[in-house]
Amino acid sequence: MNAAISMPIYGPPAHSFANGIVQGVRRLGLKTEAFYSTSLAPAGIADSVNRIVIGRSATLSPALRQRVGQLSDLENNWDGEAAKPVKAPVLGDAVEFLRRLTQQTNSLREPFLAPTFDGFIQIEWHDKKRSLEIEAVSMGWSAVGSLTGKDNQRLYFEGECDRSDFEQLVKFYEWFVGNELIWPSR
Repeated sequence: MNAAISMPIYGPPAHSFANGIVQGVRRLGLKTEAFYSTSLAPAGIADSVNRIVIGRSATLSPALRQRVGQLSDLENNWDGEAAKPVKAPVLGDAVEFLRRLTQQTNSLREPFLAPTFDGFIQIEWHDKKRSLEIEAVSMGWSAVGSLTGKDNQRLYFEGECDRSDFEQLVKFYEWFVGNELIWPSR
């Protein structure tokens, strides 16, 4: 009888993913050193995954690509108070969401990308009437939207979704830009 094995979201899968890339390059008959320029030669698996994430950000705006690079370069204690660096798979998921959002919308409003102290990331949009903050958390994504009403009262909305539920993330964004009038709950 085969038992299902549950793997942690962040850890060995990143190692397996990076190893899969390196093995694929080798199967093509390329030397892994040729895969990276000398100045970008990775020192380990984490560096390999970070370089792949940065490469995936190529379709984003120059400002977002630069921010992704900055986030991937954060080291332990980046805030002076024991903050962890952004986990490469988390940054990869954020890049994938932004890539899909860019493909599905007419014009993407540039978000602010912020690292969190525990190695995750937050994606934020703010305007006069609405704001949207989507934070990567251990079990997926947590979203908080706010809306300023005609009486200047602020209304808050919350939602969650799985890490790979890009469709729901796009719905949250569509609410923020005003294409959806009702907060997208399940």
